[in-house]
Amino acid sequence: MRLSSGKRGVRGGLWIGFSRKIRVLLVFLLVAVVLTQIAGCSGLFFVPDRRLILTPAHVGLDYQEVAVETDDGLTLDGWLLPGKPPVKATVVFLHGNAQNISYHLASVHWLPAEHYNVFLYDYRGFGHSQGWATIANSVDDFAAVMRYLQQIIPPQAQRYIVFGQSLGAAIAIASVSKYKGEFPIYAVVADSAFAGFRRIAREKLREVTLTRPFSNLLAHAFPADPDLLQAVATVSPIPLLLLHGADDQIVPPHHSGLLFAAAKPPKQFWLEPGAKHILALTHPALRRRFLSYLDSVVTR
Repeated sequence: MRLSSGKRGVRGGLWIGFSRKIRVLLVFLLVAVVLTQIAGCSGLFFVPDRRLILTPAHVGLDYQEVAVETDDGLTLDGWLLPGKPPVKATVVFLHGNAQNISYHLASVHWLPAEHYNVFLYDYRGFGHSQGWATIANSVDDFAAVMRYLQQIIPPQAQRYIVFGQSLGAAIAIASVSKYKGEFPIYAVVADSAFAGFRRIAREKLREVTLTRPFSNLLAHAFPADPDLLQAVATVSPIPLLLLHGADDQIVPPHHSGLLFAAAKPPKQFWLEPGAKHILALTHPALRRRFLSYLDSVVTR
């Protein structure tokens, strides 16, 4: 009998040999370790790179390096790309969760030739920006950026388009929802946005074998606030444009669908066939449509 029991233990592995109480304790410890790793940092949302790989001058663009002071005395690094005269408006660009503005310049380098100023900046800890980014300070730093732009942008160009990609789209929605009454914002463009920080975290945890059984529990390590579905509903009456690539494997397009359903008019949702994450505007026809959209909102 003991021999038979021992064989079952070997076949079933060490796990079966543990009592139920010990198995529960081990699961608890595993969850605690994972929670400590992901809740103690913002690694899922902010993946900074300090090294700048180029400047706008490397791609033939004029630019002004700008340092924005945050409300708590840190400095954010940014580039102001002057638009070709006559300037129609100023695009404030919030990039995705990885690297820094030198990598994400590719998303907006073509706008100055179309008569749009572009200001792109790094969150805390990215590139030459000081500090360490969180969701909360990134939202509040947006207001510091906008206040600074009001001082350096000529009045005729103070028509702002807030354009965010991926994480930047989420921050754009949350920031405009909170601060829209303070600045002349003419449109919000959210490219490849997700519909909630906890929602996207849960989906990503389900993709990993180790964390899949605990994804609902582990997702609570990530913030429910700002609630992006509530925030997007308050962007109105500022026009909202949601862009998403139909082949986005990083943030599936149903997230933009959820945001669109929650938003109030005026709103549009463009789903681009064949486009992957944050790459919809590399398609020439969509880029032309996008420029027409910008022209329409800044002249309304």
